[in-house]
Amino acid sequence: MGFTQLVSDKCVFVKGSGADICIVATWVDDIIMANARHNNLEREQFDKDLRKEFEMSPWTSGEADWLLNMTIKRDWVKGTLHLSQPLAIEKLAEKFGMTGREGSKPHIPMKPDLKLVKAEGDKIVSESDFPYQSIVGGLLYLSLTARPDVAQSVGVLSRFMSCPGKEHCEAATQIVKYLYGTKDYGITYTRNGKSAPHLEKEDGMPLIQTYVHSRKTAVAVEDSTHDSQIMGTYADADLAGDVGTRKSTSGYCIVMNGGLIQWSSKLQATVALSTAEAETIAATEAVKQLMHMRLFHEELGMKSDVPSTVFEDNVACISLAHGSQQSKRAKHYQLKVHFLNEKFNDGTFAFEKVGTAEQLSDALTKSLPRESFCRYRDWMGVKPPPE
Repeated sequence: MGFTQLVSDKCVFVKGSGADICIVATWVDDIIMANARHNNLEREQFDKDLRKEFEMSPWTSGEADWLLNMTIKRDWVKGTLHLSQPLAIEKLAEKFGMTGREGSKPHIPMKPDLKLVKAEGDKIVSESDFPYQSIVGGLLYLSLTARPDVAQSVGVLSRFMSCPGKEHCEAATQIVKYLYGTKDYGITYTRNGKSAPHLEKEDGMPLIQTYVHSRKTAVAVEDSTHDSQIMGTYADADLAGDVGTRKSTSGYCIVMNGGLIQWSSKLQATVALSTAEAETIAATEAVKQLMHMRLFHEELGMKSDVPSTVFEDNVACISLAHGSQQSKRAKHYQLKVHFLNEKFNDGTFAFEKVGTAEQLSDALTKSLPRESFCRYRDWMGVKPPPE
C-alpha cells in the first residue's frame, strides 16, 4: 500500500509528504486515518486496499468524532480541536455513586495541605468496604488520556493501592467528584496555539523578550513567543515531597499548539539529596521524552532545526547540564549530568530559566491552591469545549 512504518512509533504509518501526506494510526483493532480534507480519493482507495486483506466493519462516515472513548470536537473556522472523555467520567462517577450532586463540587482535585502516608493494621480500608483499587484504576486511565490536570493527584493515590486508609478514600472521592463537575473539560489544541503559555498575557502579548540560538548558524533570532519551536517542554521536581519515603516527585509536560501532548507525574526511584539532584532527574526524563517526540515529528515531515527549549526553574540544574558548573556534590548522579550535557551540546535541547510561578510542571509535582491550579490547568489547554 506504500506506507512506511515509523521508527518512533510502530503503530503509526505514513505515505507521501507535505500537503499530500497520509497518516494512519492503529490501536489493536481500531484505525484512524488523517489526510487532506479534499482528498476523498485517497481515503476511498485506502478503504478498498484494506478490505482486500481484512474483514472490516464500516468506517465512520465523515470526520472522526469518537475514538478510544474520547470525544472529538472540531471547529475548522476557529481552528480548534477538543479531546474529552465526559462519558467515561460519568460512567466512573455513577458506578461508585460519586457524582457530587448531593453537595458542592470541589474546585481542585486534591487539597494542597494533604500529606498521605501508608495506613497500617486495622486502619487499612478493605476493598469490600471501599473499592479503592477499582476507583484509582479508573482515574489512572483518565489521567493518562485527556485529563492531565489530575495526573499528580492520581499519581499520589496510586502509591497506596495495598494500604489505603480513610484519608486516601476521601481523597479518591474528591478527585472523582472534581472530574464529574468538570466532565466536559478536555485538552484544546488551536491552529495558532503557542508552545510556551507562560510567555503570553491574557491579551496575547509576550511577557518577556526571548531569543533562540541555532548552533548551525551561530545567529540569535528574536522569538518572543517561541513561534519557531514546534514544542515547549517544562520540567520540575518536588524535593522530598513524599512523607513516607522522602522521595521526590518528577513532573514534565510537552506543549504543542496550546495543549499538552505528553505529560508525566512520577515518584522518583531514589532519594534525592538536593533540589539540584531532584531537578536533574526530572529534566533527564523530560529530555528523553523530548528526543522521542523530535524523532516522531521529523518522521512526519516537521523536523526542528533549532534546539527545543526546556523550561527549568533551578539554576544549579541548568548550570550542570550546560556544562558551565562542576560540583563534587553531583558526583553520585554524574551519568544524568553527562547525558544532559551531551544532548545540550549536540543541539537537541537548551534550558531556559523560568520563575517558579511560570513553571507549568509545578502542577505535576504537588497539589496547589485553587488560583495556581486553575492557572496551570488553563496553560495545559484543559478547558470546556469551545463555543
